[in-house]
Amino acid sequence: MEIDISSLSKSYGKISALKNINLRIEGNGLVMFLGSNGAGKTTLFKILTSIVRPSSGTVRVDGVSVDSDPKKVLSKIGSLVEEPEFYPYLTGKELLEFTARIRGVKGRDVEEELERVSRLTDISDYIGRKSGEYSRGMKQRLGVAVAMVGNPGILILDEPTFGMDPGGMLEMRKVLKGMKMEGGRLIIMSTHLLEEARELADRTIILNKGVVSYDSGRKDGRVLVKVTGIIDPSFKPSNGTLVESGEGYSTFELSDKEFIPDFNRELMKSNSRIVYINPADELEKEFRK
Repeated sequence: MEIDISSLSKSYGKISALKNINLRIEGNGLVMFLGSNGAGKTTLFKILTSIVRPSSGTVRVDGVSVDSDPKKVLSKIGSLVEEPEFYPYLTGKELLEFTARIRGVKGRDVEEELERVSRLTDISDYIGRKSGEYSRGMKQRLGVAVAMVGNPGILILDEPTFGMDPGGMLEMRKVLKGMKMEGGRLIIMSTHLLEEARELADRTIILNKGVVSYDSGRKDGRVLVKVTGIIDPSFKPSNGTLVESGEGYSTFELSDKEFIPDFNRELMKSNSRIVYINPADELEKEFRK
């Protein structure tokens, strides 16, 4: 699966929710959009699922424009955008059966599909209860199960752990890991929790006030190295630059990870007093900006 986002912007009156987003997402695995509330994550997901239209720019899924042919695009996508709500008088099973038939699952395949998504999302114990009796966490799991019906190639999940207690969050992350292990699909998810991105993501993209401020999937090979200790003021690595320093530490940026051994040798030959050297937590640094 392949998603191309080109020069994408969205404004609500004078408020710019997204500003000139350019991204290419392809293959399988979990791509995480990380950002605080109001960063533009939900707006982006609503555009991807044709709930709202962009002010400018394009989104293409496998070469097909979301704006010009949403039906074809949405046939490839299962989604959970914002907090799910269901008809409270229907059971989870009835809601899944309804979704299955909408997505073209027929005959005996419906029962097999319900068993598959129920197992992956761990909702089998309460699938026969009316959804009006569900807790928030149970509704979130049912929402993920609904998104998975028909086995779409792309899943878009907007903060599926939002509002859960710690136990519920751990269970949902377990569900998401199981979906990753099953493979064969691209999962696009959003969160405002740094630890969730670390635990689940194969690629992390940070949105900050409507712009992409960080993308771990970049191809330039740049790497950050954090040195704890006292650095010789005259030390200048041949393939890197000092980007940050504080009390007892310094962070250097190298143009490629292959230069790490050279950097270490040069540092040890200097008059620096080194405690240890390790990769910097680049994700946390970018998120805290």
